[in-house]
Amino acid sequence: MYVEGYDTSLSGHDFVVSMEEHFGSCGEVLHVYIPGYSECTTLNRFALIYLRGEGAEEKALELSGTCMGGHKLVVEPYPFHAKHLDHELAPMRKEDNERRHMVSVDGYDTSPPLEHVKSLLHQELSRYGPVDRVYICRDAENKAFISRKALAHVRGIDTIEKLIQLCGCDRKGLENIKLTGVCPPEPDGAFSCGMSRFMRFDVPKRVPHEDPGLPKPPCLSKLLLKPCECRVDGGIGYCVCNTGTILTSSSSRYAPEDPSLPKPWRCLVDNSTGYGYFWNTETNVTQYQIPPSSAPPLLFQEEE
Repeated sequence: MYVEGYDTSLSGHDFVVSMEEHFGSCGEVLHVYIPGYSECTTLNRFALIYLRGEGAEEKALELSGTCMGGHKLVVEPYPFHAKHLDHELAPMRKEDNERRHMVSVDGYDTSPPLEHVKSLLHQELSRYGPVDRVYICRDAENKAFISRKALAHVRGIDTIEKLIQLCGCDRKGLENIKLTGVCPPEPDGAFSCGMSRFMRFDVPKRVPHEDPGLPKPPCLSKLLLKPCECRVDGGIGYCVCNTGTILTSSSSRYAPEDPSLPKPWRCLVDNSTGYGYFWNTETNVTQYQIPPSSAPPLLFQEEE
């Protein structure tokens, strides 16, 4: 869907969140694409919003003329085969295809070994464009299975548009695979690690594996989003945690081990927020950015 008329002085993060809230009743909001946008730049005069669901287009069109933040929106259909904006999109498309995004996918078989599923996902997603890395954790309730949601770093709006149209495939174990969301831009001034919205772990009401000796996470004052009244399925998702959960604010625990992390890094979970962060066990440094690997991750080594 094509949308214009909004307040272009908003940050990219606030704009995407507002669009998701405004169009959330129409269906599943998979992505809000702001052509030419990068951190702390001015919003383009129009954006494209990708919806999924029965009657989503008709419902979105009914919102044309409604106000968002005091500005009247213009909403028009813009299917994938549309070309009439190409002259405006073309100058921005090249740079937009270099930008990295975090996407969430589900619909794969969770019973095979974790590394096998990561490899399958990487191979399949790479058919649609550049994929830097795939992330999956163990299921929070049953460690014999893996999480029902996986994350992937992909490059380019072309890749995202192809993945949005993905609806299952012929590969065994991925018959029902589909994209479920794209991480929005980071809030202005926040750490630009690309994972703040997706890299969250389910926070149980009782945390049996908390370790008071683990280092505290970096400051989250500028990174946290508003808490939601829902739980994250299988350990990874869009929300922070159940706001009724009572936790010790300073405690952390080990995240499921990721063999692709370079030594001496470990992934920890802040029990007060559910955010994952990285700890260098030699220097005691903690950070949200994914540590650069000195060697290709195990996932890619297996594919060679």
